[in-house]
Amino acid sequence: MIVKMGTVVVANKTPKMSRHECLLEGQFEVFPNEKVLYNVELTRSGITYYPIDAVKSNKTVKYLHFGDVIGCRCRKSIEQKHANKAYITVFAYPLKKKLFSEKHVRYQRHVTFARSSDSTFDGNRKVVEKWRRVILHLCQQLPVYKKDVDNCPVPPKTRFLVLVNPHSGPGKAMQIYQKQVAPMLDEADIQVKLIQTDHAGHGVELMKTLNRKDYYGVVIVSGDGLIYEVVNGLMNREDWQDAVKLPIGCIPGGSGNALSCSINYSAGESVETDVVLHSTFILIKHRVIAMDLVLIQQPRQQIYSFLSIAWGLLADIDYESEKFRAIGEARFTLQAIRRIFSLRKYKCKLSFLPVAEYIPKSSLNNNTKNINIEGKNRRVSLQSMENVAEQGDGDDFRVRSKSVPTKLFRGKSDFEVSTEYENGERLTDIRESFASQEFNEVFDTEEENNLAGNEGIKFSLSTEEMDTSVPQDKALTESNSINSFQEVLKLSKVPGQKVPCILPPLDQPVPDDWVTIDSDFVTVCAVYQTHLGSDVIMAPDARFNDGIIHLCIVKAGIQKGELIQLMGMLEKGTHVDHPSPNIELIKVLAFRLEPQGKEGIIMVDGEKVDSDSLQAQVLPGLANLMAIQ
Repeated sequence: MIVKMGTVVVANKTPKMSRHECLLEGQFEVFPNEKVLYNVELTRSGITYYPIDAVKSNKTVKYLHFGDVIGCRCRKSIEQKHANKAYITVFAYPLKKKLFSEKHVRYQRHVTFARSSDSTFDGNRKVVEKWRRVILHLCQQLPVYKKDVDNCPVPPKTRFLVLVNPHSGPGKAMQIYQKQVAPMLDEADIQVKLIQTDHAGHGVELMKTLNRKDYYGVVIVSGDGLIYEVVNGLMNREDWQDAVKLPIGCIPGGSGNALSCSINYSAGESVETDVVLHSTFILIKHRVIAMDLVLIQQPRQQIYSFLSIAWGLLADIDYESEKFRAIGEARFTLQAIRRIFSLRKYKCKLSFLPVAEYIPKSSLNNNTKNINIEGKNRRVSLQSMENVAEQGDGDDFRVRSKSVPTKLFRGKSDFEVSTEYENGERLTDIRESFASQEFNEVFDTEEENNLAGNEGIKFSLSTEEMDTSVPQDKALTESNSINSFQEVLKLSKVPGQKVPCILPPLDQPVPDDWVTIDSDFVTVCAVYQTHLGSDVIMAPDARFNDGIIHLCIVKAGIQKGELIQLMGMLEKGTHVDHPSPNIELIKVLAFRLEPQGKEGIIMVDGEKVDSDSLQAQVLPGLANLMAIQ
């Protein structure tokens, strides 16, 4: 409040939103139990309900946290005896501790509330529709003020282009999409256009001709190969600077699902149990996060990578295990055993531009562990978040809750879903109606949705805004960095290059500030995601947009026993502390690989490329990813 010359000027302040402020309350039955009436309270953090004739306590109160809720739907009974009742089903996927394990997994939990306080169906319907609109806002982390609950519109729908490779991995991608992914997207009211890819390079073709404004983002149900095609298709458009900002989401549907595992790991979700459910949950609850790409140059081509570059042992395992594709991810373990016991070594000259001063591990005391690499702070700690809802106000509603799942439930169609319960009663979905013309912002018919389009609509879970142009000021955060992308990009842009390039021509020597190692290697692997598979955490402290290439090198001379130990340590990412001087993990901005001879396969994002000289550099935050970090 400001007082000036007898006049009181009151500044307009945004009302503070408490997570525990009651926005709506009422009395409902919890279907299909019609004998007990519940008090139901809706706050910004979730829905609390307990029997009206019971004392409110930990034993009687049940809770749905909006961090676990992906959507809700209004419904009506097909049975004439309940014709006046209106129902609302809340679709939630809370966490539950696994039996005999410290790990947590998500389960399907759908709760249906029935309202019959009004004598007419329309009267009850208007009330549950109001609840639905508020729930949709809160589970999508959109702000809702108590004074606005009566006029809260339905959030705009979004539309995904879903690409499914039915031949990826064991060949179950379409089955995975239809049985597990599609029902959850329907519960979240996400519109989908589905395309099956039918030949190699189909993803590139689709992205080159895609109308960017038709879709909010593209979702890949496949292995990493189709993601590679999508990235390169977007980067090879004339409008690549705008096209590459199209958010990319992925669901594991192949034998190599490294990006899906990295996304789940970053979000604190399971990468081992019911991975598809957890990946779809993240897809629905995501934020848009900038993702680094890597520019790769070879004598005959220039491509873009999102995951890894492998040469030597790891590339051999990836490529030679193709014949075991039918057994899924186990193919990599099988081929790893075969290759280790018939170990090869490869001669090459490896040069790189380190982030910090490079000190060869061999020059350190062999009894000393590797240079300490801080573990990445995962988004949440499952153990510590169980009671976070009780800790006061805050903005992050995507927290974990400890709850028990109920009987599994799945809808049957996009709009008219009929569900039969144990008592024989059936419910069917109903379309939204409007109590007044104030709610005409929602699009409920196909024609209206087409008119609405997706242009300018951000996904409802507060998108992280960031400038994804190259370079970015935030490229590196290491305090001991002697190189930063902002500094090295002061070099003039190379003619003919789309993006600023710090790489010298392949036929010229590397600059003096690069480090060169001319030696025999077992493998060289550059990664920019945490995982190379569900059980391979290659760079545990990597982040989607850290502006770093994590270069893992294994020199010849390593014992087979050490190599077997290394493979075992990859499962938890503890290989970064392996004491062997032949194993190093180096953070770099760019590198060059010059094989001395024709032997040695090079794999980029799981795809075989020319076995020739190669150089690469990071492009910080160039692409967009649907994830949680």
